[in-house]
Amino acid sequence: MIYKVQRTIVLRGYKMQLLPCVKKYDENESNSKQIDREIKQWIKSYNDAIKLLLLGTGESGKTTIIKQMKILHIQGFNAGERLEKVQHIRHNIHESIYEIVHNMSALSIPLRDPRNIQSQQYILQIGLAGPGDYTEEYFDHVRSLWRDAGVRECFKRANEYQLIDSAEYFLDRIDLIAKSDYLPSDADILRCRQKTTGIQKIEFKVKVPKSMHGGVQDFWMFDVGGQRGERKKWIQVFEGIHAIWFLVACSDFDQNLREDNTQNRLTESLVLFQDVWQSRFLLEAGLIVFLNKQDLLENKVSRGNTIAHYFPQYDNFDAPGNEYNRTKLFIKSLFMDLTKKRERRNLTASAERFVVSEASRARECYFHFTTATDTDNVRTVFRDVHQMILTHILNNIGVY
Repeated sequence: MIYKVQRTIVLRGYKMQLLPCVKKYDENESNSKQIDREIKQWIKSYNDAIKLLLLGTGESGKTTIIKQMKILHIQGFNAGERLEKVQHIRHNIHESIYEIVHNMSALSIPLRDPRNIQSQQYILQIGLAGPGDYTEEYFDHVRSLWRDAGVRECFKRANEYQLIDSAEYFLDRIDLIAKSDYLPSDADILRCRQKTTGIQKIEFKVKVPKSMHGGVQDFWMFDVGGQRGERKKWIQVFEGIHAIWFLVACSDFDQNLREDNTQNRLTESLVLFQDVWQSRFLLEAGLIVFLNKQDLLENKVSRGNTIAHYFPQYDNFDAPGNEYNRTKLFIKSLFMDLTKKRERRNLTASAERFVVSEASRARECYFHFTTATDTDNVRTVFRDVHQMILTHILNNIGVY
């Protein structure tokens, strides 16, 4: 007989529902004490772990950071997990080529090779959902299209429609990905795009420097969907968070949201960051901003795309270095300004809101330029951030 037990616990005033525990049940023996011991151990693990929350708009790189933690701290991906990604990666290829050829008409871009009209029709007839099977015929059509100069021209204008960041990466590797024995590399998995829905969690352990008492520290990292429809779920993981990693897709300065094609992605990120910065639920949490996708930003700026078209104040921004360096420092300044901004309140504003505003202004906010798909970069940044988080926690409890 199977006996399901579901318990509700309260952590620091916040009610949480434990998942049902499924156990073999002997009618002559109660499992209550064992279940209570398991709940107590779960609470102890929860209280001992450093809890990190990844926030940011959709496609800012949050799930890529989760994957990097698995690579860096949990022995990476096994063969079974890699096989599971094959179909997702092939679907990324299909989504990419479909979006490109689908938008050629709207952008008035013709195919340069008339022989590819058949391939274009083949892909469009399949639809965005993709084929049931990725056959050699399918891959031949994609190869032909990706070689077409008109398709490449449409790809260069990807900021005018919705295209995943990894489109070029996967389409350039189509010969490898089409092989029957294809097994994704870490780099492939890091670039594989799957929309995050709900709340994802990863647990890992990290050695603590001897200078900070040594030992091993447990981490729980939460990833929540960044699209507008997913943000209402964020409150569920705010309790007990030690640090927030807020990710910004810096290369998205000239793109609009998938869920709202009238809203600039970087503007949306700024609005969301201000909400997080001023949230009364997160005042005790350390805040680290990852100015992400620096590789894509540099490529975009080198092609002549300028942020001044979308943020006119850039023309008056003074910074050393080349155009890329100036652009990334300008984006950083946009977020830094929000941490210094005092809210304009009328006489009827509540005292609580005043306290929240003043507490936000007193907080520290740390910034890092990152490329989440670069494991070495993430390893270095995590080492710095790890020490900062430990210092923040020790300061809060009066050790430092």
